Amino acid sequence: MANITKKVSWSSRADESAAAVERTPLLNGSELPRFSRQLSGGGLFQIGKLSTVDLEEEMSSDEDSLTRRPKEIPHNEKLLSLKYESLDYDNIENQLFLEEERRMSYIGFRCLEIGRWVVCGLIGFLTGLIACFIDIMVEKLAGIKYQVVKENIERFTEAGGLSISLLLWAVLNSVFVMVGAIIVAFFEPIAAGSGIPQIKCYLNGVKIPRVVRLKTLVVKVCGVICSVVGGLAVGKEGPMIHSGAVIAAGVSQGRSTSLKRDLKIFEYFRRDTEKRDFVSAGAAAGVSAAFGAPVGGVLFSLEEGASFWNQMLTWRIFFASMVSTFTLNFFMSIYHNKPGELSNPGLINFGGFQSESVSYNLYEIPLFIAMGAIGKNVFLSFQNLFPEVFHRNNGKTKLGFT
Repeated sequence: MANITKKVSWSSRADESAAAVERTPLLNGSELPRFSRQLSGGGLFQIGKLSTVDLEEEMSSDEDSLTRRPKEIPHNEKLLSLKYESLDYDNIENQLFLEEERRMSYIGFRCLEIGRWVVCGLIGFLTGLIACFIDIMVEKLAGIKYQVVKENIERFTEAGGLSISLLLWAVLNSVFVMVGAIIVAFFEPIAAGSGIPQIKCYLNGVKIPRVVRLKTLVVKVCGVICSVVGGLAVGKEGPMIHSGAVIAAGVSQGRSTSLKRDLKIFEYFRRDTEKRDFVSAGAAAGVSAAFGAPVGGVLFSLEEGASFWNQMLTWRIFFASMVSTFTLNFFMSIYHNKPGELSNPGLINFGGFQSESVSYNLYEIPLFIAMGAIGKNVFLSFQNLFPEVFHRNNGKTKLGFT
């Protein structure tokens, strides 16, 4: 093999024709690329004659092409595509799974159902506590800020130094906003924003890294408090959905990845399907705590969040939403020294009616009936004017959204 260093190649074209082709000018004045190259042995490889080609030169050119070829992307944990994986929301109903389900007794099945209701109750309770903590901290810190500004205004009013009070107000707001931005940017960037898009992705099968971690919850709560106290045009309602989802993901699994603790409870629920349902309940509990609307929380998870739903999940989520808004209402009444007065159902509060008589009068009842009848007629008129919005299926009218 060491002595074989050349091979013979043949072409029917002549040297002159090949040379002429090489020098044929193009329309723009340039010439065609040459079809010859200089070999290592000094010979010239041309199309159209019997010639010898150095095998060592050809082997080196093949090696160069291999080195220029892009290498395969290594599969490691640092790749972005590997971090955003899909969740197994469909149970693999193989033979082992079916046998495990058959071995479960009726009592065991009922215990699992009771466990799901207990977990939903805990999700609602803890979500209500988080909402109560955020509301109290915002009220306390904002009160301190305005008290400092007020004292400064009273001190410099006579001397004509109101500009100093304005600068003080701007500096205090900037400090709170800066603290919130720093803890989010340097400790947990996934906690930025409202968190609603991330939870929607999670409920639809996209596993975003660290989106339901305890560290994310802590940074989210602190960031919301600092942002609201700092006077930014943000609210506590959107982040409550993310907070409720994080609580649901942690409570339903019975363990914490951030704290590296495993309580050895709810081990049956440590699958993507069960965790998804509980995260839906946490998102609904967050909406309920924010707006004081349990039905609104259920509708949010049903229409905007989850793509997987069943009838039993509706009642469990509604239970979690009711527990959430009741917990917030109860503890806020204790905070305001009015225990039992459930007049603060959510974080949004437009105040109460200050009137001696808030009961309905008899003449108002027909007005309420007329309002209901007018609303029904308006809806039917809209249905007749825009029939393409509605679909009929087996005689039942259903709204169709495209």
